[in-house]
Amino acid sequence: MFLRRIMATNPVVVSPQESVANAAKLMRQSNVGCLIVTNSNSVQGIVTDRDLTVRCLAEGHNPGGCRVSHHMTSPVTTAASTMDILDAARLMVEQGVKRLPVVDEERLIGLVSLSDIAQAMDRPMHDLLLGMGAARRMAA
Repeated sequence: MFLRRIMATNPVVVSPQESVANAAKLMRQSNVGCLIVTNSNSVQGIVTDRDLTVRCLAEGHNPGGCRVSHHMTSPVTTAASTMDILDAARLMVEQGVKRLPVVDEERLIGLVSLSDIAQAMDRPMHDLLLGMGAARRMAA
């Protein structure tokens, strides 16, 4: 099964120049835990609620003055819509990410999470991760 069948087709995006405070408000309004940072629909980074908390607030920065570009993760691991979901899950485990922006010809077209993949497979997340060797990494 390909990512295009399970991806969210309306990822919430933010400009790299947007303030962290506005990004947090956008996350709350959209009820999401991450924003894809784009510049002319090209993926520049990803920022999560944890990034805003740990990289900005916990460091004592002013969220109204900080820009998303200073706290986003970049470069971002992305996937094509034609990637198989098992290959995507393996990539996510290898890269230590929970979400993958889906791009075609460098244009953002969706977002897929590890839980989306687990649900599509109709298997518990634990089983999915065990099958890819995550247990060995966690035990090490």
